[in-house]
Amino acid sequence: MPLNFDYLLSIMDEHVKSEEGQELLVKRLKTIVIVLTVVLITLLVFFLIARHENRMNMQVIHEEKEILQQELTELSHGYDGLKSNNDSLNAKLTFEQEKIAGLIGEMKTFRASSYAEINRYKKEVNTLKAIMRGYVVQIDSLGRINKKLLAENSTVKKQMDWVRERNKTLEEKTTRMEETLERAATLSVERFNLSPINTREKTTAIRKCAQLKAGFVITKNVTAKRGARDIYLRVTRPDGNVIIDEGIPAFKYQNVELACTARREIVYEGEQLEVSIYWPNDGSLVQGKYVADLFSEGQQIGTGEFILK
Repeated sequence: MPLNFDYLLSIMDEHVKSEEGQELLVKRLKTIVIVLTVVLITLLVFFLIARHENRMNMQVIHEEKEILQQELTELSHGYDGLKSNNDSLNAKLTFEQEKIAGLIGEMKTFRASSYAEINRYKKEVNTLKAIMRGYVVQIDSLGRINKKLLAENSTVKKQMDWVRERNKTLEEKTTRMEETLERAATLSVERFNLSPINTREKTTAIRKCAQLKAGFVITKNVTAKRGARDIYLRVTRPDGNVIIDEGIPAFKYQNVELACTARREIVYEGEQLEVSIYWPNDGSLVQGKYVADLFSEGQQIGTGEFILK
């Protein structure tokens, strides 16, 4: 409570002329001095206590800062051992390592004077720990796909070497499986025949040929794709030149664009299907050995050699 000095002066004026008043004044002044002394001592004690507590808090914050820095360093080293052949997973691991490196840089410049800041860093470190545990579980799960190759590893490096080798084996198996399924789903042709015919679709000599007919049977295949698809006929003459219909767009085979002689759209439902493809004679046919190839969905489904007279 602030002291009223005007009040003190008025008291002195009233009592200074008398001895009794002077004694009373001295007593009151002593009392005031004692009170002020007690207040000052109390304030000093509170100040010393507060300074001591502040130093203790600063020490605790500093110690927790060092602990957090050590945990971040250990997390960074832990991520060094988490690698795989999966590019997407590696990118995520690298991203988390960069976050850790950023926090380590922040901690170096942090003055350790705020519990709020320390608690914020604690939350971020705990989050990073949880994320790392998730990646460890994810990587470990890759090693449990095939129990025959499962082995306990004493170090993270041995475990990651096993995961890397196992991933490579699985990729190779998947590739072989896809190739097997692709071959199994490819159409197969039998009774393939190429012959010149007249307008009544009777086999004839080349000189009387109105059309070239390619007849064949697509065999039953329950694994092949159902629905509409194009069948391309490509006929090579005895001189090695391919008979080409410029009005039909080229098709792709083994990453190469090929021109074709004729094309036919069919609807395949997995059952045996008889198909005929016609090419109108433009007068370019000659006697000799012809090679005819059939293509569909980027695959060669039939081939044969034929003598046309």
